[in-house]
Amino acid sequence: MASNHTQHFALNRWDLEDQIIMDDFNEDNEKIDAALHDNAAALSALQTTLNTHGKLTRFTYGSYVGTGESGRNHPNSLTFNFYPLLVIVMSRAAQGRDGSPCFMMRGETVGNSTTEFASINLSWTDSGVSWYDVDSFSKPENQNNTEGVTYHYIALGYGTAT
Repeated sequence: MASNHTQHFALNRWDLEDQIIMDDFNEDNEKIDAALHDNAAALSALQTTLNTHGKLTRFTYGSYVGTGESGRNHPNSLTFNFYPLLVIVMSRAAQGRDGSPCFMMRGETVGNSTTEFASINLSWTDSGVSWYDVDSFSKPENQNNTEGVTYHYIALGYGTAT
């Protein structure tokens, strides 16, 4: 019989003077079998949770530097390798002060800008979003595109399960 056991699964560990008994091996094999079964079940449940209706949750983050252009003829755009549902853009340096986050949600055609009281026109594709300042006197800061300013974004969506 083993005089020592492993820390996590209490599997048998023998010292040189211990008598080796077949029941100890069988007991260890049962513990290993049960642990492998539980892990396989947990992985299967996780895969089912993540792979709902053939879709896997995706997200990404990144940044871009504003070009100073704005308006219908100069839209901003972000492209992803998944179907985006929500995109948030923000810059701490916009207009020399902390900017508000710009939320763009799929299904909406108008969003808020990082500046106060400004609206942006949203256009969605299967892999991205583009936007521009709708004001007739469009301003780059209203479009999250002030020249030289770094804007950070996070995008949430889903892709196809593979």
